[in-house]
This record gives sequence, structure tokens and C-alpha cells, in this order.
Amino acid sequence: MLYVHHTNERLSMQGVERSHLNAALVATLKAYYDFRNSNIEDALRPIAAYGKKDTLGMDAGPEITICEELKRYDAGAVVVTEEIGSKGPQLSDTFRPSDPQTFRTVFISDPTDRSNQLKAFLAQFPENNKIEDIFGNEGIVEKWEKEFSYPASITGATSAISCIRRGVPIFAVIVNYITQELSVSCAAGNMILRLPNQRQEEINLDYVLANGKVLQFPGIDGEMKSMQRFVTFLGDAGKIGYRENFLDSELVSEEQMEEFLHYGKPGGPSRALYLSSLQPREKPIGFILANGEKIGEWIHWLSFVRFARSLHDDSQPALTLYEIFQDRPWTKEGVLMSTPPNYSVFREYDKKLFVDTSWLLRMPNPSQLRSTLIIAPHDNRWAMRASSQSGYRTIMF
Repeated sequence: MLYVHHTNERLSMQGVERSHLNAALVATLKAYYDFRNSNIEDALRPIAAYGKKDTLGMDAGPEITICEELKRYDAGAVVVTEEIGSKGPQLSDTFRPSDPQTFRTVFISDPTDRSNQLKAFLAQFPENNKIEDIFGNEGIVEKWEKEFSYPASITGATSAISCIRRGVPIFAVIVNYITQELSVSCAAGNMILRLPNQRQEEINLDYVLANGKVLQFPGIDGEMKSMQRFVTFLGDAGKIGYRENFLDSELVSEEQMEEFLHYGKPGGPSRALYLSSLQPREKPIGFILANGEKIGEWIHWLSFVRFARSLHDDSQPALTLYEIFQDRPWTKEGVLMSTPPNYSVFREYDKKLFVDTSWLLRMPNPSQLRSTLIIAPHDNRWAMRASSQSGYRTIMF
């Protein structure tokens, strides 16, 4: 695992964007520390009156806290989460959807990712145990890695918030429950830091810049096999469509899929970190893929794509994003899993691409939006050729 101290000149992040990021840090960390202070019985209790039919306390609690904190910060904020869909004022009749400057600011959150794995992990301990006592025990990280893949800095259960302002991603905040790490991606850079055991009131952007270490994205310039090694979600038992959607994307054959797949049940928000210095260098990942998954799984990657810079040339991006589409796409719950440009949430205005939040918020449940996306290191020649030959769009902000 490689952490590098932040020695480069920091980019400025001024005004409202800094304020939004600090609000998201407050919301995420309150939810995180509240979860740590609860016991296992509370975390695993079914909450039939909230969210989906399989919602547990560990899903509902962080989501309620995040939504309430963001509402307290800005009563007009729109928050999109999986359990409730979206919360916030409706679009006004005077809204001009053709002008990105008028796009609503939208917070999109996955309050508890890898909840199935977290549920199975916590169920091994007595119900009256406090969660912070379990996660503070020696050997817990190793136990998680043995059961749910490694390194835990990438594979751990997480809580995440991203923000889209004027059609572009301005930050992502990801808290790792297992390793007690906070990752932040914004105009000031990509940082990671270890969180204190108890909540502090002043964990804001300044605290992150003073205490964090740079999260680097080193590239993949090497053998072709490394460029083709990938991570994506291929579905659990009974979840039809994911494997089929991946194969129909025709990036690799079924035989190559078995050969090059590194891990088939990864988390959502933290998946971009497989391309970072957290991934062991003896087994680099050539690309990650959002396999027809919901927006809450992959929206957090966009900030890393926008703000990660090449180690060899700071003027060049470290990551490249492609949008995959098919002539006859699969659907899940009536929603396209891969979208052609005219049905995509990525829209072009004045020769620039934006996340069209006006279109997103007109969906009955914005959290159900799905896409198939590839993110690869900028020097992954195989991914560039495979995507370009298939006519897939490069998404740049």
C-alpha cells in the first residue's frame, strides 16, 4: 500500500463548492460515527416502515442522518439516495433545462455500500456488541479481507456522497467503515486519511488538506494482460442481467472474462480506488466497469476522473472514462442498463459534456438510473482501442 504526502501546489477550491464539500463531510461523518456508536442488534434490525422491503437499520440510519444534515445545511438541496429516491423541492416551471448554468445542484449518496457483506460480517458477533468495539479490535481488517477480498481500503463497506453542480462533479467523499479511512476527491486533489476514533467537530476540507496524504493514480503502462485485468459487478445468485450485459458489451469473450476478472462482487463508490496506489502494484487493475448499475454506485468515480492527474504530466488526466452502449440493451426494473447518447444522462451543450441533472430529476426515481461505464488509466492502450473501435463515447468534463 502506497501513500504519498501532498507536496504539489494545491488547487484552489473557493466559495460555494468548498461550502458544499464541508457540508457533505459533516453529514457523512455524523452518519459514520453514529453507526459506530450503535450496537449490532440496531444495525441488523429490519426497518419495514422505511425504504425498501429489505432495509436494515444500518441502511436507514446513515441515510436519514445524511438527508437531514444536508437539508439543515440547505433547505433547497436535492438529495438522491437508493432507499428513498430523491428528496427536495420539485423543479420550477421557469427552469431552463437547456442551460447548464441553471442545472440544480444535486447531492447523490450511497449511505451504506456493500451492505450484504457488512450484514454477514456483523452477524458473526453477539448482538449487544458495539460496532466501534468490533472495528477497533486487532485482526478485524485481516478478517474482512479474508472473507470479502483485499485490500480493505478498497473492499471495505463504505458511505459516500457526491455533488453535481452546474452539470459537473465537484467532489466525492467516501468513508470506509472497516479501515476508518476518509477519501476525498475535489479540485484540491485526491486525498486519504485515517479518521480519529471519536468524532471531531472540525473535520473539514482544511483538516483533510493538513492531515491527508495524496491518493495517486499511477497508470498501467506494462504488459497487455495487466491492461485487460478488470473489476466489475457480475451479480449475485438470482440477479439476472449483469453477466449478460457485460458479455453483450463485447469488450472480452466469455473465456477472456474468466481469465481477466479480478473480482466480481466489488463495492460501488470505492471501485475507482482499484486504479489508485491502494491497489498492490504486483497485481495492477487495467480498468473498472459499471455494469449497468445504478447511479449511486458509480457517480462517485466522476470526481476522481475529473481531478486525478498523471504522475508524469500534471497537465494530463490520470484516468479516462468511456460510456458503453448497445443496439439492444438489457433492462433492470424497466430501466436501460446501457444507454446510447440520446438516452444518456451525459448530454452535450455548446460542445461540452454535462451530467444533465434536469433530465435526471424528471425521472420518477432518479436513483434507478443505470449506465455502463469504463474507467481506465490514461495509458491503457488496450482499453482505448477496444472502446474506440466500438464507437463508445469518451466522457470529459
